[in-house]
Amino acid sequence: MIVVVASEKGGTGKTTLATNLSVVRRQKGSDVLLVDCDPQHSSSDFAAVRDQESHQPELTCSCVSGRSTGSEIRKLEPKFDDIIVDVGGRDSVTLRSALLEADLLIIPFLPSQYDAWGIQRMDDLLGEVKTLNTHLKTIGVMNKVDANPRTGMTQEASEIAENFRNIRLLDGGVGYRVAFRRSVADGLAVTEMKHKDKKAIQEIENVYKEVFQDA
Repeated sequence: MIVVVASEKGGTGKTTLATNLSVVRRQKGSDVLLVDCDPQHSSSDFAAVRDQESHQPELTCSCVSGRSTGSEIRKLEPKFDDIIVDVGGRDSVTLRSALLEADLLIIPFLPSQYDAWGIQRMDDLLGEVKTLNTHLKTIGVMNKVDANPRTGMTQEASEIAENFRNIRLLDGGVGYRVAFRRSVADGLAVTEMKHKDKKAIQEIENVYKEVFQDA
């Protein structure tokens, strides 16, 4: 299965989702390739730290970008059970090339008006992509959700998402938790931390089940 984690906007937590899902999938026995298409190479940094610390299971990571992204992913697909692709935060030839090969697109977005505009542009882009990749499925994941219900932004973002034509919003979301920042810095998924954050683990498990329910 080829899963692309991408957004038209930066700072939405793409790498955190991509790395956590990659590790959890490895923990469950799948041979996973994490593909880093982001110029910042954050997923590659995560994989390097994980390797330096000798964390198990091992995680294979490769860097790809540009117009050849889709063809490179297609060549690698037979060698792995699953490929998870982390794409930089903008509409680019890399993103469009990866989407042509993807089975599923995850779009993380923050509960803010700026992100609502950004994910709307992604919804428009998907209308174009799906004319060429008709089997592509897409879910939106509200990320870095504030635990303070008084903000009202979470409800507003959910209401905006109801108007999307090509994106289905995942029930619930992923909170803005210290556990995610600490675990990534150590090359770990939140499921691997010594001091467990049960809420963070449950949130990642919910996204995982939605992504791989048919795999």
